[in-house]
Amino acid sequence: MRKNWTALLFLFYFCIQARAEIKFNEGDRVLLYGNSFIERMQQNGFFEAALQLANPEKRIELRSLAWTGDELGYRLRPERYVNHLKKLLDRWPANHVILGFGLYESFAGSSGIERFKADLNGYLDEIKRRHPEAGIILLSPIANEDLNHPHYPDTGRRNGEIKSYVDAMSLIAESRKIQFIDLFNFSKAQYASNEKPLTDNGVHLNPYGHELIASQLSKNILGDRIYDGMNKERISSVARAVSRKAQYVSTIVRPINTVLYFGVRGRANEYNTEIPRYHELIKRSDERIHAMIRSKTLNFNSSPLTLDPLFKREPAKLPSPEQMLESFKVAEGYEVNLFASEKEFPELRNPEQIAFDSLGRLWVVTMPSFPGTIPGDVPQDKIIILEDTNRDGRADKSTIFADHLTVPDGLAFHEDGVIISHQPRLVFMKDSDGDGRADYQKEILRGIDVTDAHHGGMIAMGPLGHVMFCDGVFHRSQLETPYGITRGVDATTYRFDLRKGTVEREYQTLTPNPWKITWDRWGNLFQMYGDGFVQDSNAIPWTPFGVYHPFKRAISIAYGKGSAACVISSPNFPEEYQQGMASAVLLRKCFVSISKHTAGGAYYKASDRLDILSSPDPIFRPVDIAFGFDGAMYVSDFCTRIIGHAQNSMRDPRWDPYTGRVWRIVNKGKPAVKDWPKIEGASVVQLLDLLKHPQNLVRDHARRKLRSVDGIVPELDRWLAGELSDSNILEGLWVLHDQGQVRETHLKRLLGSPDQRIRAAATSLIRFQESNLKDPMSLLKKMASDQHPRVRTEVIHTVSYLQKKDQGYASILGQVNVSDDQGLRTVLEDAGYGTASGQGPEVPVLSRPEDSKLKSWLLSAVKDEERYFVFGGSVGKGGSMRTFVKSPSARRATLSIKHSYVKVFLNGVPVIASANWWSSDWNVQVDLEEGLNQIEVLYVSGRGAQGHTPVYLFDPLGRKFTDLEVPVTEEEIKMMATTYKKDNGQNDNAIRVSAVPNQLAFSPAEIRLRAGKKIILTFDNPDLQIHNLVIVRPGSGERVGQLADQMAQDSDALERQFVPDSNDVIWSTSLVNGKGTFQGEFNVPEVPGRYPFICSFPGHWRVMKGVMVVYK
Repeated sequence: MRKNWTALLFLFYFCIQARAEIKFNEGDRVLLYGNSFIERMQQNGFFEAALQLANPEKRIELRSLAWTGDELGYRLRPERYVNHLKKLLDRWPANHVILGFGLYESFAGSSGIERFKADLNGYLDEIKRRHPEAGIILLSPIANEDLNHPHYPDTGRRNGEIKSYVDAMSLIAESRKIQFIDLFNFSKAQYASNEKPLTDNGVHLNPYGHELIASQLSKNILGDRIYDGMNKERISSVARAVSRKAQYVSTIVRPINTVLYFGVRGRANEYNTEIPRYHELIKRSDERIHAMIRSKTLNFNSSPLTLDPLFKREPAKLPSPEQMLESFKVAEGYEVNLFASEKEFPELRNPEQIAFDSLGRLWVVTMPSFPGTIPGDVPQDKIIILEDTNRDGRADKSTIFADHLTVPDGLAFHEDGVIISHQPRLVFMKDSDGDGRADYQKEILRGIDVTDAHHGGMIAMGPLGHVMFCDGVFHRSQLETPYGITRGVDATTYRFDLRKGTVEREYQTLTPNPWKITWDRWGNLFQMYGDGFVQDSNAIPWTPFGVYHPFKRAISIAYGKGSAACVISSPNFPEEYQQGMASAVLLRKCFVSISKHTAGGAYYKASDRLDILSSPDPIFRPVDIAFGFDGAMYVSDFCTRIIGHAQNSMRDPRWDPYTGRVWRIVNKGKPAVKDWPKIEGASVVQLLDLLKHPQNLVRDHARRKLRSVDGIVPELDRWLAGELSDSNILEGLWVLHDQGQVRETHLKRLLGSPDQRIRAAATSLIRFQESNLKDPMSLLKKMASDQHPRVRTEVIHTVSYLQKKDQGYASILGQVNVSDDQGLRTVLEDAGYGTASGQGPEVPVLSRPEDSKLKSWLLSAVKDEERYFVFGGSVGKGGSMRTFVKSPSARRATLSIKHSYVKVFLNGVPVIASANWWSSDWNVQVDLEEGLNQIEVLYVSGRGAQGHTPVYLFDPLGRKFTDLEVPVTEEEIKMMATTYKKDNGQNDNAIRVSAVPNQLAFSPAEIRLRAGKKIILTFDNPDLQIHNLVIVRPGSGERVGQLADQMAQDSDALERQFVPDSNDVIWSTSLVNGKGTFQGEFNVPEVPGRYPFICSFPGHWRVMKGVMVVYK
């Protein structure tokens, strides 16, 4: 029994604590804000059902503005979202407000308490300003539940952290005389007194937990007597109606295709036509709820609410499958046949991602609603299963696995079911009774943004059992996990470790719209992007949040816009193309191609392209590709005259939601396979033997089945003890990794394999097994000198991730030989951005005071000399500018700027680092120091050059500060500049430069010195890594840096401080260890100009650099 005296004492405490007990009036509206605790509570429905049943004649309305991943001081929203939010707030004036925060803020620990208090007080002020007449109820977070999970954070530690935040909330609520409900101690008591768990992962309540927490919350608000007298079955029935309404509310708060309704591609006509339909659905839902609670017999009707159609969509007059077959141009030696179409299977409409299960059935994600279901229509998107029962190359059976979905954009097989991307969630579904239809589902992740429906990409299951999923441009995702919040902005690919429950950003890139992900047999990850680029993702190192890889980085294929890519692994296709790449283009010229794919250097590159299927008719839209067990290539054809909803209205009549085809392509030179390995029902011994199979599809499903076998580890060890090839051992290590097991002896064998592809794969594995290896740094240092550039690429890639955990790994970057491959040098450069975030926390700002603009600046734009200017007229482009503000105290502020290519520094620390065409509207939270603060803006080059734009500084509530001193004249700003210089240890004869911790950056990034002067330069290194500062001649930074890289091979490089023997070097410090300082004299050059200064430690110079401006 889990019951104990502690639990009973907790329960006694809750019997005697004060109650909020609110009296509701006719038509009262309750608004709820918070993270996914509030979202999930409303979608569970139990809490609102109790409130409604307790007030049957009051016609209460509840509306949730909660947003998964929200913290008080960090709330990502799509660009221009505040315009929509204002309209919602105008429509939904509140009489009562319920707030649920604190859980994810508590991950900051004791060091974050003061910031949390300030953020909470500020947020309460903001809520009071938004809803001046409303009463406020503040909810504590629930406690962390101990599920005895081997990987989740320590429950005792986490609950200690959460409690300190709950205590702070309680004190603030008491001081402000607002209601506070302690769910933390109540949930702890419930965990202790219940046999079954209340949460799925320690932080997110399951249905049983929701009911218990909702009952406690209801008792606090209604009173014990009222709540205890309710019919609990009636609450459950009403809760189902509430849940449906909550879905409509969440959809209008966060509409799918925000970007088209009111975002950067917003169209007022679509907003004004469709958003009112959501409001109507919510109104009708409330009417049904109110009717139910006034009736003793009316029960929930599960029939979906519908509205009159916006218009009647007629089927498009498209070529028949037979006519399309006539139009196809097929490469010599290949043939194509129709596998399935809408003619035989009407449910096959606008197929998107396709995948073969272990029985050889083709699963198809269909999206006839694209670009999104019209509000008030019944969702038509489905997952269907197509089956070729007689193996003649044509489907003869179709089963609807799941229907009434909303913009599903991918699936991945997992255990005995599938994970489906069902925006904004990942949901696990399975068929437990064998009828082919999903009868079980469980949400496993939420918070994926839906700003643009077709930018969610496809999902995939990798060799290690991790799920990969994506965000496209315009997206702002906040993903809640037991470890905290993972955020992403714009084109980002994520890795979801299902066993551990972790989600991390795999990479961020300016190449827009990541789509299909595929792996070769050595674990190399490739991804197709919407512009038609296949990216070699193992050559894309990790970068901090908000730091993006340049457009078209590490591209192996660029044939045209598309979404499909698939590694070729087929017993039917030619041997020379095995482990090559199949891809498709779906815009303008529409075709499917195959290419060889090899890594002679750092990157994989495609060659010998062969277009095997094409059509001059643009309704051929090859969206995805998969190879079946028979070896044939299968192509999903979306079948529509138009394809872009940025270029065409979402309700353009040319969208055709009735058509869909799947084509099958075979190589006539080899027979298609009729009999393939049995996977379902196979024994462990048989499954292990299938790890040797040459076909990727077979091995993928064998691994999946083995991962689910209880007690598989001893069987794997026995198998690994046999006579196996290096490729076989790699497969075994991948399965063992999913079990939390490491076999270092086998790993070292693979690191010494004669096959560079195996060595590279083993090097990549170090990243995931680092914590269980004896000396992972030594292993990586050894591989840093591998003879093949691809292996060294994997070293850099692995180190880029591990340096987040231990800065010591970064030193390995300096030992990687990059002299023989330009691609490798680029990879090293991309790994050099440090570990600190590239941007500060953002919040939506409802209003920005125009008089908070910082008008007076010192500009260094065209000429080398700094000059004074006031915003108002044209000031040109590029360069940098700085100004100052003097604050009477340390405080949080909001800094706002609209610009796509800009870096903003506050007191030398980066707060915005944007080089992203897709995002330009920044409202970041910054911390002003007491006294004088310097704001620097550096304009960087990029697509669509932009001029200088204003900077605004105001309080977190959107109000102008009344007690900041800002310069308004040239004399004042120059006086502040002199004071700031002096306060920071600088004068006409001395200057101080510092390394920025975790950033691989200098502060300041630009220093200005008079020609010919003798000065004292002090270089501080508060970082953990070793750095130096080397001043070089104009235009020679890259040349000197490359010479420094080459020194990595020299035995005396450290003695020489990694400073090359070059006439380009003007002056340098020694290497300065972490927490160290160097001071020395040097003569400023006589010739004015812009002199770079770099850290010449190998690899650092590519990003750790600045400019010394010398003027007369």
